[in-house]
Amino acid sequence: MNVRISFDNAAVERRGHTLEDAHQTIKSLFTVHDFPCVSDGDVLVFKDKGHGDDFAIMWDIILSLLRADWFMGCAASCVWQDEAGEEDVLAQAGKIQNPI
Repeated sequence: MNVRISFDNAAVERRGHTLEDAHQTIKSLFTVHDFPCVSDGDVLVFKDKGHGDDFAIMWDIILSLLRADWFMGCAASCVWQDEAGEEDVLAQAGKIQNPI
């Protein structure tokens, strides 16, 4: 499993921050759970550790991001990938933010 996240640099700057600020914030959320950042370029990629609870923890992080106005205002992409394929998490954000 992995999560790929990228940001709209202009949107980040409009909020008075830098892309590095956004990256550090996201990295800190995954690092606290020891999920490695396996790509540190324009797109951050975080990989699971192969533990049974990785799925639940990674989704908790993603859900907290989707509830954060700054993330929704600045994220260009957030894609979940596992053995079943890929899911564009941002496309599903409305369902998560405003469940039926």
